[in-house]
Amino acid sequence: MRATIFIGSLKREIEDSNTVRLTALVKSELEDYGVEVKLRYLRSRRIAPGVEFDPGDSWDQAGEYYEDIHDSEIIIFATPTWWGIQSSLVAALQERFSGYDDEYISTGKSPLYNKVFGCIITASNDGFQHIQGNLYSFAVNMGMTVPPEASATWGTVVGSEKNPVDNAETMNQVKNMSRNLYLWARTINELKLGSLALEIKPGRVGRDVDDMLRSSPKQ
Repeated sequence: MRATIFIGSLKREIEDSNTVRLTALVKSELEDYGVEVKLRYLRSRRIAPGVEFDPGDSWDQAGEYYEDIHDSEIIIFATPTWWGIQSSLVAALQERFSGYDDEYISTGKSPLYNKVFGCIITASNDGFQHIQGNLYSFAVNMGMTVPPEASATWGTVVGSEKNPVDNAETMNQVKNMSRNLYLWARTINELKLGSLALEIKPGRVGRDVDDMLRSSPKQ
């Protein structure tokens, strides 16, 4: 199983980023479950503005991110809090996901239906729930599944712990998030739930005797 974590820190140096520090803990926990984890530092590549897979800008470097998304069963966005919202880098990537929405509208198929989503949020104050809700809404509308407790947060106010590993609540979130992302992703892919859902045409989801739900795997 594979996961890609897209890191939206605005820090020039990775080692200065609290978001990267928390991401490293999630990465380690997922790897304990046997998940292959790839980190993508969004600041290192240029993301052209747009809502298409190819926005037409010769300098755009987001193409490789689509390969990461296609190859991963678990997608995670990691972001600091800036003025109460996710970073501009994360927002830019969200906008470029719109290509998947267009694809779904035109073909009725979406590779995102077989993926789970989680988020990592660091902040200098409370209010991470606003970003969490924004990202969760984005994920489910794109066709991904959000398991329970699929986020980890760490506040970095003056006087707080200097390292996320020293915050018991944060570490509990890291463990719950990683466990649930792994279990839900494994279940969705073993049962091919996303593909099954997309094979059932709109208007046929119910208890009709011809509905494909009748022949879905029983657990």
